[in-house]
Amino acid sequence: MNRRTFLYSCSFAATTIMGGCEKQSDKSDSPTQKSGETQKSNDIYEPFTQELKIPKEIDFENVAKAKFNAQKSLAAIYKDKKTEVLTFHGDLPNPTIRIKNKDDFELDFTNSLEKPTIIHWHGLLVPQEMDGHPKDAIANQATMEYRYKINQRAGTFWYHTHPHGRTGEEIYSGLSGLYIVEDENEKKLNLPSGEFELPLIIQDRRFDKEKNLIYKQTAQDNNGVLGDVVMVNSTPFPYKNIKNTKYRLRILNGSSARTYKLSFEGIENFALIGTDGGLLEEPIIVKDVLIAVAERIDIVVDFKDKKIGDTVTLKTLGFKEASNFGANSAYPSFGAQMDIMKFKITELSSESAVLPAKLTTIARLKESDALKSRTITMEIIEGGVWTLNKKPYDMDRVDDRVKLGSTEIWVIKNAIHMAHPFHIHGVHFQILDRTSKMDFPTDKGWKDTVLVMPIETVRIIVTFTIPGLFVYHCHILEHEDHAMMANFLVE
Repeated sequence: MNRRTFLYSCSFAATTIMGGCEKQSDKSDSPTQKSGETQKSNDIYEPFTQELKIPKEIDFENVAKAKFNAQKSLAAIYKDKKTEVLTFHGDLPNPTIRIKNKDDFELDFTNSLEKPTIIHWHGLLVPQEMDGHPKDAIANQATMEYRYKINQRAGTFWYHTHPHGRTGEEIYSGLSGLYIVEDENEKKLNLPSGEFELPLIIQDRRFDKEKNLIYKQTAQDNNGVLGDVVMVNSTPFPYKNIKNTKYRLRILNGSSARTYKLSFEGIENFALIGTDGGLLEEPIIVKDVLIAVAERIDIVVDFKDKKIGDTVTLKTLGFKEASNFGANSAYPSFGAQMDIMKFKITELSSESAVLPAKLTTIARLKESDALKSRTITMEIIEGGVWTLNKKPYDMDRVDDRVKLGSTEIWVIKNAIHMAHPFHIHGVHFQILDRTSKMDFPTDKGWKDTVLVMPIETVRIIVTFTIPGLFVYHCHILEHEDHAMMANFLVE
């Protein structure tokens, strides 16, 4: 056993025996505390007293080139105390990028952190050298020039840093944001826009009594860090004043590990119109919807039956099916029901936009077109190491070779009693089938991340159109940071 594998094993064996030798990290850029007094959210903050922050936008219709600087900052997450975080522009939430299909994206990224880091454009189909592979992390005070043309469907995507071993802590500390691609076909649908289009980045976090962020505290946190403070756009348990009409909500699960089963208290159902890779063919009316880490959903909620003074609460119904593994018991479990934010009706509206019955056309990939089928297993190997195909991640090893332009079926087998969101860089894929009987309406759209349930097999079909070295991994951040990732080369 080499030193790297020993450290992995030592750390993650602790998750099951509640002791042992957890891997010691070097001095971190992150402001989060490794230990501290556990503090329940209602001890430090009264929910629904802060208005939802709306991220500023970088609109490439008006901006030729943007600049990001990964840096330590102080952000007013709470009104009475600034919290040390990591940002790209000096405050949270980070800006939303908005760009049209076929337009050019140009951004200079400077790393002002002590350790190397890199930005991954999650869900964007960009050249290998622009993707943000961990091997391309840049050093302190170095600058990376991102230059690429947008060539894909309209949709809700996101960006975040992606250094190997520190992705979880950097995202937890603030380094992520939304990325919206628009096109003319979507514009013609007249979906709610402007003030009626809301970006919602949902992230659960922990704070100590001084309102400082807390990250890992116990060995069990290696199973996935769960928090008791749910932030939306870096606002803890916010409210939003709205009109009684339709709103389009672009929702990202930007948490570390928690899967949300989203529903609305006060509204019976809503329309799911899009997933990771853009619009569905037609709206699907649902009462609730699952959204795992890194997934996005695009929904339309109609508040027309509400009157001034009414409130509607966005909540998670909990998802106890997510895991049989023990999490840090000081915080709400995977199955916990939690309120997230409130919508307050403060104004009546004469808007009467009609949701189209047909949104787009999705060309279905055919199984008969697949040249190859390969299997990826999710397992814990000796020493308690989270892995894909029983191999701890090695940044210098090519795990799979794929023919450029080919279509393949990937069979993803989860041998663990814990659900894992599986993400592939550089592609969008379609879901063929799954062995569990759970209903996933999001399976009907283009995806870049899929939730694989405990002891479940999911088959996906994907065409590889971009040459180069990319990664696939579990998107529970503590798992990918550990060893649950692999390289594939498209050639």
